[in-house]
Amino acid sequence: MNEDEAVYLSQLSSISDIPISLQHFHGQYEQAKSKLSVVASDTARAHKEHKTRLQRDIRETQTSILVGEELLQSVSKVHDPPSADTIAKLRTVEHATKVSKYLGWLKFLKEASNFLEKRMKGEGWRKCLPVYDELNCYCSLLEDTACTSLYRVMKAQCEHWYGVLSETALKSLPVLNWTKLEDNVAQGKENIQLLFKISQPLKHGIANTTLAMAYLTRHFDTQFKFHFRRKVKTNDISKPEWYFTKLLSWIKQFGGKFVDVFGELFTGEAHPDKKILFVEALCELGAGKIREDYSRLTDVLFTHYIDEVLKFHKELGDLVTLSCVPTPIMAVFVKEKALKRWLQLETLSSFKFLSSISDGEDAFEERESGSGYPVPALCVRVLTSVRALGERVRPVPDTALNTCFYSLQVDILREFMVHLSERFQKSKAREAILLLNSLAYTLSVIEEWSYDTHFIAIAKFDNPDQAPFDETVGSYSRTVHDCRESLESGIVSRANTLLTGYYKQSWELASAPYSISPACSAGFMELQQSLRQASDLLSPDLFVGLWSNIASAMILSLESRVLYNSRFNKFGAAQLKLDLASFCSVFYDYCSSGHFAKLNTKLCVLGESRETLRLWSKESNRLQSLLEEAELRLDAGEAYKIIALRTDIE
Repeated sequence: MNEDEAVYLSQLSSISDIPISLQHFHGQYEQAKSKLSVVASDTARAHKEHKTRLQRDIRETQTSILVGEELLQSVSKVHDPPSADTIAKLRTVEHATKVSKYLGWLKFLKEASNFLEKRMKGEGWRKCLPVYDELNCYCSLLEDTACTSLYRVMKAQCEHWYGVLSETALKSLPVLNWTKLEDNVAQGKENIQLLFKISQPLKHGIANTTLAMAYLTRHFDTQFKFHFRRKVKTNDISKPEWYFTKLLSWIKQFGGKFVDVFGELFTGEAHPDKKILFVEALCELGAGKIREDYSRLTDVLFTHYIDEVLKFHKELGDLVTLSCVPTPIMAVFVKEKALKRWLQLETLSSFKFLSSISDGEDAFEERESGSGYPVPALCVRVLTSVRALGERVRPVPDTALNTCFYSLQVDILREFMVHLSERFQKSKAREAILLLNSLAYTLSVIEEWSYDTHFIAIAKFDNPDQAPFDETVGSYSRTVHDCRESLESGIVSRANTLLTGYYKQSWELASAPYSISPACSAGFMELQQSLRQASDLLSPDLFVGLWSNIASAMILSLESRVLYNSRFNKFGAAQLKLDLASFCSVFYDYCSSGHFAKLNTKLCVLGESRETLRLWSKESNRLQSLLEEAELRLDAGEAYKIIALRTDIE
């Protein structure tokens, strides 16, 4: 007890009839200590009952304990004596015993700390274990009670003495020689049990196995320091793979021995593979080395370290079932600052790679997509790179890390889409078709990835209702649709440009018909060549929509600019029928003649004999039935408009 506490206690004694002398505190302390001794020698059931009684006593007196809490806060501040309200409460008889008990706890804490401080030297640490255990026991009893200040003080003391006791114990215990493990098994198990006594009572975030594993790996720690922490050739900052290889060799050689010899001592661990404890303890050696060298890592070295760490982690996954948290080595690189640097370098490298392959001479060399149609080389390389980016970190059991790389993959795919779309707008013919293939193929690959359980888990991590690559698939679908429309309109536009003269020619003064009008041959040939090239290069799914939309657009042009915009004699009608039969034949490699049935029906009506057309025009009320008798499936109103285009039936 310090001088300030003594002053305040003497002040309290002078204004109260309650005896709160140090002798009274000592009596309270001795009584509690004797009870604890009885409990320690009794059965586990008695210990539990005693602990329950103490906790009940604390709960029943929480209102009074608050008085002691205020007192503890007061005596810890030299210039802030107990308040008048506190002193008034202390005078009442009903609070007297409770406050005395509370101050007795402070007395115990002080004497326990003095005892540990005096004897914590050399082998004396072993004699400190009972007192250390008592200290932790009292601390656990105060947890979740109103004694928050007292609990905070006792918790800090427990953590302090854990550090002192564990460091002293590790220094005094002999190093366990793993090369002669058979001769040291019994002693090793006994030492582990001692270290468990230090770790297990503490419930403040320190794992029970931490101290025991530090003892078991001291042999490897010594060797690691000898080879990689001294001024020797093997301590090369540019060669982390050297100590990763060493760690893997130790895990392969001694991991099984650890499980066989000491695994039974770690039965309380939740992880089914006990070897993971040994692995994590050895990985901590490498993690310490990385933390020591981290400030000296240039971007080039940092990237090299990442590559080697991921390679190490992958090989490690083949030896042991990794837990749901990253190893200590990987943990160094998934902390906020290091992870930010990692992602920046990966992003810079990925976008630089995307730019380089897009501008390469062989960017548009045709590659097989695996679906029967060619795509540019750059598409295959980008998708391979994006996939590999995620595969690098997939074995790492860290959802946040995988989510960051998933976001990076999405960013690269979006940038690739924008690049292909912009390049498409500037391209012609063959290159444009290959770019459209690239967009469609990338879309199909992304849709395939969206069913991967790995990506599903990552997407649900941020939003349980969101499917992976949902927005990316939507963006690619719209871009494919827009680019296909642009390709269609380009083909139709070129054909219409060549058909300009054909659209302007006169039909009502035509003579004997040609097999095909000279004015339309160039346009139809251009259309045929464009469709043939698209058929050879474009994916089947895209081409079906392409030729169908082009056919519809060309029919619309021919009907609006020729059929309904001209007047015909019988020769002109016959010539148009021949011309459009040639037009339809352009598409017969891709569809049946039924696709152009309506157009052919209109041409049949236009080309009927003058007598038949005169009859139909006079019998307008029966025109629909007359058309049906002629097996012409056309609306009567549409047929009447076409009949009116003939100039030779008036």
